[in-house]
Amino acid sequence: MRPNEIGLVENYLNVKDLLLSVCKRLLIIILAGCLVGGALGSYKFIKRAKTNDVLDAGTRLNSRETDIQYKERVQNIDRARDIADMIDNVNYQIDKQREYIDESVYMDIDPENEYEAMAQIVLTLENNDTNGLDQILFSAYERDVKAGTFLNAYAEEYGTKPDYIKELISFWGSASDGTIINIDSSADRAGSIYIRIYGPTKEFVDDVLAMIIEEVQDVYSDLNTNIAPHTLNVVGTQSICRIDSGTRDGQINQIAKLDSLQKQVVSYGNSLDKVAEELGLSDKEEILEYFATNKKVEVDGVPEETSEVTLGLRAMLKPAIKFGVIGFAAGAFLAVAFFVLKYIFAVKIATQEQFFNQFSNIRKIGVLKPSGKRGKYATFIDIKSGDDSKMTPENNKKLISANYDNITKEFGKILITGTGDSKALGDAVKALGLRGDFRPDIFSDPDILKVIPDYDAVVIMEQRKVSTFKTVTSEIELISNAGTDIVGAIII
Repeated sequence: MRPNEIGLVENYLNVKDLLLSVCKRLLIIILAGCLVGGALGSYKFIKRAKTNDVLDAGTRLNSRETDIQYKERVQNIDRARDIADMIDNVNYQIDKQREYIDESVYMDIDPENEYEAMAQIVLTLENNDTNGLDQILFSAYERDVKAGTFLNAYAEEYGTKPDYIKELISFWGSASDGTIINIDSSADRAGSIYIRIYGPTKEFVDDVLAMIIEEVQDVYSDLNTNIAPHTLNVVGTQSICRIDSGTRDGQINQIAKLDSLQKQVVSYGNSLDKVAEELGLSDKEEILEYFATNKKVEVDGVPEETSEVTLGLRAMLKPAIKFGVIGFAAGAFLAVAFFVLKYIFAVKIATQEQFFNQFSNIRKIGVLKPSGKRGKYATFIDIKSGDDSKMTPENNKKLISANYDNITKEFGKILITGTGDSKALGDAVKALGLRGDFRPDIFSDPDILKVIPDYDAVVIMEQRKVSTFKTVTSEIELISNAGTDIVGAIII
């Protein structure tokens, strides 16, 4: 009997079984990773024991380094220093930006509940001809407010810096065109000073506005004497709560600025890694560590002196560990790939349904029930509901034996063979009390093929989780080519 057309083995690929197969070989995978990683790391460690100081622009690497190679190396060193300086600069900006986000009052403001306080101070001059003095006074008061120290104690108590409060202050002046305040007075109204402060709470904006007004009044005497005689009158203050989408956008921009700076550092780091690779170094850290302790060397021409340095343990270990990790990953990956490919190209029979669906022309004699997960007749078999699992072991054996006798009773000489574990198959034959000659595994004993024509019938016995579709297919073809019919199959 010839088997039906064999379908693609991939039909029976089981991801769970594949993962179990890989996990069972986890120790081998780890050992493969350790061997490859250890070999690669050791090689790198030994190789790096002594090296020429490639970052020393004042010397040649060796006598074989040409003038052109030396100049190219110096260019790379200079480029590396420029990038390292940019990294330092951006890291400084990152620290400042983080400090601003953590400590500034602006970032504490809730844009949905932003408080604002305003004040108007009328400034008048004591003559009819202002001649630009109003603008001079406006600038003087603004300069004092922005540069003064009157907020220092309050800022310290609030837990921030004075500059973080001053940035929330708006100060501007509005000049008048000589409108008379009092017809009996010779004084002209020069204009108004407007002060605005916004912040997270009403108490904050009211306190700061009061301190600003007090500061303006404190410096009045000095400006009145040294710039021009004038008077100040606070004519109105107010505070409100409002929604400010502009503040929300500004806060988002501050966070985005930090993100942009961090991306710059990553970009500069990648560029420095490329320079390190061109210089033959393991990574940018070697460059940064060298520049941290060595100043830039000014070179004039091409030096004749060569240099060789003995690296410290840390400098040797760092690249060795890096390459060891890479080697471990590569070794483990290769081991996993080997087992996966082995599984794919030799998919094992897991259940009786798989077997008899694939080889539908072969009669089912029976499926021996395993006595537990590691049963006497099976290795690591999951008991399937379709594998006659509802029967007791004794009834299961009796059923298979009776069915075997009924199918083979008209045949004289019978051969029992299969591709599973020889001992497991032999134990099953004895337990079932099968009539016939048991000679397992054609592939390990090719002489079986010579005697197949001497038999009247062949019964194949295959083992779940051990026999593969590929080997069973080849076995069936060889038996069929020998001219003896396969009358049935027993699955253990």
